[in-house]
Amino acid sequence: MSAQPELHKEYPEDGEEELVEKLIPLLELLIEKDYITGTTYRDTHAKGHAAVRAEFSVDADLPDDLRVGLFKEPVAYPAWIRFSNLSPRPRADKKRDVRAMSIKLMSVPGPRLWQSEPDAQTLDFIMMSSQTFLSPNLATFCDLEVAIYKGGLSLLWFFVTHPRVALSILKGNRRTANLLEIPYYSQTAYAFGEKAVQYHIAPRQQPSSRMPGRPANNFLRERLREDLGRQERFFDFMVQFQTDPVRMPIENPMVPWSPELSPYRRVATIKILRQEFDSPAQMQFAENLSFSPWRTLPEHRPLGSVNRARLHVYPAISRFRHQRNNTVSKEPESGSPSL
Repeated sequence: MSAQPELHKEYPEDGEEELVEKLIPLLELLIEKDYITGTTYRDTHAKGHAAVRAEFSVDADLPDDLRVGLFKEPVAYPAWIRFSNLSPRPRADKKRDVRAMSIKLMSVPGPRLWQSEPDAQTLDFIMMSSQTFLSPNLATFCDLEVAIYKGGLSLLWFFVTHPRVALSILKGNRRTANLLEIPYYSQTAYAFGEKAVQYHIAPRQQPSSRMPGRPANNFLRERLREDLGRQERFFDFMVQFQTDPVRMPIENPMVPWSPELSPYRRVATIKILRQEFDSPAQMQFAENLSFSPWRTLPEHRPLGSVNRARLHVYPAISRFRHQRNNTVSKEPESGSPSL
């Protein structure tokens, strides 16, 4: 990287392709280690709470600098949203964890940077409750996965020698009382036409839920069912432009982008519909869904080393998981959400 990085510009490092070639089989080994028999879950986001129906409505009368790609016109897109815990193993919801909100829009016209099915018109966003990614670059992430696979002293030594990563993981893992009352972040950068942004989702409803005294293993799903059985819930979908290439880096997603340097600007509204979502068929549908940040329009190309790796890692791990489960990965059809 040059001494003074430029705005909106990527700085790939040598050896990224070799790291990706190493990472894919390593993640497959981790999955095999965790799931010798029975259902094979994701390498992360293993516990899905639900897939819920939603609408993603681009705001009307956006200023010209926000009318880019998906946000050019005030269109309302049907959507599925999968809520999950980040942990690689399903576990009780009372545990500290990062929560994920993965969004799949449907009936989005235009070419995709990547798509698993030629005629599919889906577009994905992957959002986390932690503002920052757990490592500063792809190389460190690979070292962490190796340490996790070896376990024991290897993992301890990794955290001793990478204290900032350990601190980032500790800060990001939190108890959550209600999935509908917390903000979500893209963690990594994305193109917005010729500029770079991060995405942010903020709930409109004020947080009011408390951790239960004796939380059930699946209390987050139970609260989601209770809330959405009564009413719709709304979120603001926002973008944050990169305005400082040093303090808001693209290649190091462990550095938070401060809203003091660049404010969040709303471009769309997410409405999660009032509904029932926990039938066996819909829960299986939630488990079979796959997401990729590269399933998007060229104007919103994923940026940075972590995202560049995801172009290859996400499809490979999805194929591996579905093959082990003897299931078919299929994008939801265009039009209104349907099972």
